[in-house]
Amino acid sequence: MNRGYRSRENAQSNLPVRELKRIRDWVLVLVIACFAAIVAQLFNLQLVQGEKYRSLSEENYLRITPIPAPRGEILDRNGKLLITSRPAFTVFYWYLDEKEAAATLPRLAEILGMEAEEAEEKVRKYEGRYFEPVPIARDISPEVYTKLVEDAPNLPGVFIDPQPIRYYPQGDLLSTTLGYVGEITQAQLDDPDWKDYKMGSIVGQQGLELYYETVLRGKSGGYQVEVDYRGRPTGNAGPGIDPEPGKSIQLEIDLELQTAVERALRSALEDNPQAKGASAVVLDVKTGGVLSIASVPGFDPNVLISGISYKDLSEKISSGEWRFANLATTGLYPPGSAFKIVTAVAALAEGKTDRAEEFFDPGYHPSAPTLVCHRRGGHGYVNMEEALEVSCNTYFYEMGRRLGVDVLGEYCRALGLGMKTGIDLGGENYGTVPSTEWKAKAYGEGRVAQPEFLFSEHMMVAMGQTFHLYTPIQMASVAQAIANGGVRMKPRLASRILDSDGNVVQEFLPEVSGELVVDPEVFDVVKSGMLRVTTEPGGTAYWTFYDCPIEVCGKTGTAQNPLGDDHSWFVGFGPYEDPEIALAVVVDQGGSGSAVAAPVARQIFDAFLAITQPQEAEEARAD
Repeated sequence: MNRGYRSRENAQSNLPVRELKRIRDWVLVLVIACFAAIVAQLFNLQLVQGEKYRSLSEENYLRITPIPAPRGEILDRNGKLLITSRPAFTVFYWYLDEKEAAATLPRLAEILGMEAEEAEEKVRKYEGRYFEPVPIARDISPEVYTKLVEDAPNLPGVFIDPQPIRYYPQGDLLSTTLGYVGEITQAQLDDPDWKDYKMGSIVGQQGLELYYETVLRGKSGGYQVEVDYRGRPTGNAGPGIDPEPGKSIQLEIDLELQTAVERALRSALEDNPQAKGASAVVLDVKTGGVLSIASVPGFDPNVLISGISYKDLSEKISSGEWRFANLATTGLYPPGSAFKIVTAVAALAEGKTDRAEEFFDPGYHPSAPTLVCHRRGGHGYVNMEEALEVSCNTYFYEMGRRLGVDVLGEYCRALGLGMKTGIDLGGENYGTVPSTEWKAKAYGEGRVAQPEFLFSEHMMVAMGQTFHLYTPIQMASVAQAIANGGVRMKPRLASRILDSDGNVVQEFLPEVSGELVVDPEVFDVVKSGMLRVTTEPGGTAYWTFYDCPIEVCGKTGTAQNPLGDDHSWFVGFGPYEDPEIALAVVVDQGGSGSAVAAPVARQIFDAFLAITQPQEAEEARAD
């Protein structure tokens, strides 16, 4: 045996007693330290952070099921209801398990009159969130309600709950402006702007419902639901929180005037079957308040709320019965001769002509004989007021030659054309103001044939053709600015916000959008010429307005449309001495402005007079 080798045991046994005690002490200290750390952590978990972890623990088995808040109402200027909510029954399904769902959903879908796949898809969207009841059908009929109650034993997990549902008492009236609500889409859920919403939320999808979503929505309540480890409900585990109703919005809209406007537009469409649609805007001259904004055809939001199949919806849209676009703010049209009021302002303000100068119209422009007047043989000698009265093309070709496209464009922008008016409504279009810079860019993008304006195009631009595109609300704003001496007011739908008790919590005051500062005589001349349009026998709208109880300033327009029939325009304001309202009317492919749009405008002025001055209106009818 090797005597130099010692086993581990012998080595340990030969350690000095002092060394052994030192090792023992270190081990003891280590054990005590570990024990102290454990005690400290227990103290931290139980006492210091006990509430936090208790809450997390509860969240593992407690879920909050939301109770939707009633949305705020929308009212007209006189307090008449435009949008409200009403009680309705909603069918929910609470997922139990795969086997139960496979048996229940087809049976439920049959009673509701929907495809089983549609019901299954609704439930599938809530996968992993089965603590929330899945809305399957809203606003069910009494007959469906009875069937569900009778068949309840065969429909485990199905329950019916009364909930507020959106109601539009005026039907399709003002529909493209009011908009509608619907279940939140996946795209919205993915958008950070909608982060406070959950699947199944009912939100504004268009119009004022969307624009004022945060005002109207209110604050949802909820109640606690106990769930198992799979997230399936096991029972109600706690009290609920009552929802807070949304705030209401009172508009500048006058329901009576709005009804008359839409009636006149629908009548124009019936009388002119080639027309594709019609729109009108009526503004308060002094404040910019939108008294009426119409786009027909519209749609019935109540049908959307109750539910409509994709097939039926497609048929209504393809047939032209329904249209969701608001032509008053999104429709882009060449203004045609209605634009001559802008050319008149620019020519007078720039000193290119004056009130007295007369220009001879032989039926064409001498510098460009292919540019003809609408009257064969011409109008002879005409000044600015007379040229507006008879809508003399040759006179305004000459103004275009003198001004040039870029100077004219400056006045377009000064009067708010080619830009959003700022109305409290989404989706508003900009329009197009032609300029040399714009055309060079359009040429580079392949949208026009030449990079520069031709000589004749400078002249045609003054006529409201050749690349001009504007919305009806922009042209109504131009009329309002002229009536207001160059001060352009921001169009505004909402006048105030009210709480659920009807108290005013916010008021919207008139706001100036811009001001064109020129010699006051400029607007005097233009207004005088627009007055002659409706009061002189040669005026293009004389036979429509000759017996109107108030003096109206106006301008007709028949805008050429390369894609179909001409667009019919009328812009104006009244009364002449102290203007109260300004308006624009467009009948898409309606034809002559004098024959189609002007009569619509006359009906609007008559309706306004009947509302604001009923006695005078009655006397005028008696005469």
